[in-house]
Amino acid sequence: MSGDALDHITQRLDRASAGRRLLEHPFYRAWAAGELTLDDLGFYSTQYWRQVETFPTYLRRLAGRLPESPARKSLEGNLADEIEGDHAGLWQTFAEGLGRSASELDGADIEPETAACVDAFIEGTRDRSVAFGLGMIYGYESQTPEVAATKVEGLRSFYGVEGSATDYFVLHGELDVEHAHELAEVIGEVAGDDQSLAEAEMGARAGAEAIWGLLDGVERVRTAV
Repeated sequence: MSGDALDHITQRLDRASAGRRLLEHPFYRAWAAGELTLDDLGFYSTQYWRQVETFPTYLRRLAGRLPESPARKSLEGNLADEIEGDHAGLWQTFAEGLGRSASELDGADIEPETAACVDAFIEGTRDRSVAFGLGMIYGYESQTPEVAATKVEGLRSFYGVEGSATDYFVLHGELDVEHAHELAEVIGEVAGDDQSLAEAEMGARAGAEAIWGLLDGVERVRTAV
């Protein structure tokens, strides 16, 4: 794929998800401003954990729907990064830095917005077109690098969370730059016509919307009187 073609796809996907720029969410704005408590962050860790632990399932399902091809190999590489890099374990280390054990992550009540987010990704990667499912992952991963960098800065500057407790975000701040680029290439290979690319755009919007909804639930609990 030419650089111009890839740029065109990336621009369309980014425009599709721009209405839900995650750094603009009130919870992340409060994070960046140092306005959260450690308990707020701990609660967030229990809810976002559900997305972290289920994320490999989304990739595995999409890869399984593709024929043997460079696109499938790319998704399988993304999946290998998740599993071999023990990203779930890194999240657990983050939660432990906030005083939440792995058993507390697993045992925490799931807010309805969290369940809706995970359900949206499950449905999008299982029941919708492959282009739509890939778009959902792109709408999420393409925003991760800037979000992760902001989180790390906030954790270190305001909340006294450092060292291995920030490794999940440090890693994703770097790795998801590559993953988002690769996903755009995969979408370019899979979405060979404008209708399929439009499906991917819808997916990108839906992926960002789903994460935004999860954050709505965290913010709702944080600000409850």
